[in-house]
Amino acid sequence: MDRLGQKRGLKMPRRLVCAISGHGYGHLAQSAALLNILPEWLSDLQIHILSPLPLPVLHKQLRIPFSHSPLQLDVGLLQSDALTVDLPATRNALRALHAQWPNKIKQTRQLFASLHSDLLLADIPYLALAAAATLLPSVAIASLSWDAVLAAYFFPTTAQPTDPELLDWWQSMQSAYASATLALLPTPAIHPHPFPVAHSIAPLTLPGQRHPKRLRSLLHLSPQDQRPLVLLSLGGIPAHSLPIPALQHKTECHWLIDAPLEQPPPHLHPVSALQPHLAFSDLAASVDAVISKPGYNTAVAATLHQLPFLYIPRGTFPDEPFIISWAKEFGRAEELSPTQFYNAEWLEPLFALWQQPAKPAPSGNGAQEAAAHILPLLR
Repeated sequence: MDRLGQKRGLKMPRRLVCAISGHGYGHLAQSAALLNILPEWLSDLQIHILSPLPLPVLHKQLRIPFSHSPLQLDVGLLQSDALTVDLPATRNALRALHAQWPNKIKQTRQLFASLHSDLLLADIPYLALAAAATLLPSVAIASLSWDAVLAAYFFPTTAQPTDPELLDWWQSMQSAYASATLALLPTPAIHPHPFPVAHSIAPLTLPGQRHPKRLRSLLHLSPQDQRPLVLLSLGGIPAHSLPIPALQHKTECHWLIDAPLEQPPPHLHPVSALQPHLAFSDLAASVDAVISKPGYNTAVAATLHQLPFLYIPRGTFPDEPFIISWAKEFGRAEELSPTQFYNAEWLEPLFALWQQPAKPAPSGNGAQEAAAHILPLLR
């Protein structure tokens, strides 16, 4: 606030900058769950999003006004499809990012200053947190961190990398995360973590509303057709090897497939045809079961809605064991082998999960808990 504003007692709007990783849509779903409720607590809050995700994707999940800068502030993992990581390409991208590290930090700090930022929220680009250090308070939303991902994929058997290049990147990540004013760890989060000050919070994901009758109407199903609706989605990274031919003959269910389909039979339905009429979070809450990888957003949403959840593991992602353990404890979840997944041998495990009783749903108020921690830093 300038001096004239102070003298007149004018209240300036609070300005929040939110940096969101572009690795899939899970980081956006966590951030959106929080950002969508913050204006209810601070009506004058102005939000600026830093993310390489396309604006139409941001608008689908963010239901509040925001401005946007299409910045890439981390690498994450480069993937050839939803289940396959390209490690050479990831290493090249990390090399390119860190070759420009000082300039990237300087440019990001200048952007924060030009936006008159009061607080940085990061899920979970480490360059943004490094740029905020000594400039403005910062909060990390961290069910995982990229230093743990780097370790899992590039040096899984040692405490730290022996390769000098990897060591430099890893230490830059850890230093950036250590600079965060506060970290909020949505259940189920990885541990150990690199944050000096951290609080665990309840699961954090977009709240979907169940509309099973509306979904069946959108699918043009007759009242007599009560076959289960099963969502097949591997998240925001495109999937190129789904067993669509095998599903042509699996008519016991209606399969809602998050991938393009050409002239599908009546029991196969592209998700893209439904999304203009039903938000993806509502669609995912309205089905009878979900098949996916054990990514945070999908697994947590299925568990909160007590939907049977079949998953094919990625095997190396460091948050996967925590997500799987939590989903099995509080929901109905079962692993598919690669053979089962790629041959669409899903009916037997699905019916076994449907026969299990639902458990008491865990609390899903992570957004409210996160807001309670963040608001004191904005007032």
